[in-house]
Amino acid sequence: MHLTDWILWFFIYSFIGWAWETALFTVQERRFVNRGFLNGPFCPIYGFGALLFLSLLAGRFEGILVIFLLAVVLATALEYLTAVILETLFQAKWWDYSMFPLNYKGRISVISSSVFGVMAVLHLKFIHPFVRSLTDQFPDSYKSLLVLLILLYGLIDLSLTVRHVFILNGRLSEIQLALNGFLGKYARRAGEFKNSLLDSFEESEFYSDRIRTLFSLDRIQNMRIFRAFPKLRSLRYDEALCKLREKLNRKREK
Repeated sequence: MHLTDWILWFFIYSFIGWAWETALFTVQERRFVNRGFLNGPFCPIYGFGALLFLSLLAGRFEGILVIFLLAVVLATALEYLTAVILETLFQAKWWDYSMFPLNYKGRISVISSSVFGVMAVLHLKFIHPFVRSLTDQFPDSYKSLLVLLILLYGLIDLSLTVRHVFILNGRLSEIQLALNGFLGKYARRAGEFKNSLLDSFEESEFYSDRIRTLFSLDRIQNMRIFRAFPKLRSLRYDEALCKLREKLNRKREK
């Protein structure tokens, strides 16, 4: 096995993971949902998970129960680590398992980890042998070119997505400052009437031309992120994020 094989498998399983989650959320939402952190059809966490299972479990364990249990441990560790990294880098919570029993801080849960354990068994026993038989048929020169093109695309997509999220955080920071100023002015009346008070934010002096512009920038990209991660929460600017989501939904419904 060459490095090109591992990179190709990474993108194949990232695509399969994207297709699985997109189909799941599309059925659940009854509309197409481009699921995933990236703009393109890849969910890297599935690619990393698949390579993790291949490198640590494939050929070393044969029993289905053993593979399942070890995969649950590995998947749980990977999902928790990914959640912590994303929350630390982007100050946002991208998924939340709080509604599931036996979850930890909404980042991991027994149910999601068990699903990944079943996927790992299917992956190692059935899916990967088939995928490998296909990729082994590619001439090395074509395989190297394909990997180079996909890798280039993936890096461009990643850089654009990360750039947008950082820019979005900066915009949310400004919007949150305006909201804090607005709420501070009416702090005595806020309390339990906070949500209804926020409805009049757009009629206040804090809703400046600059804030109005920030709400309208990159509308399509922001909507894609909200659709892909319906439970997305900002750890610093959640009120601003909720207001942005509310305005985007309002425009979409018109």
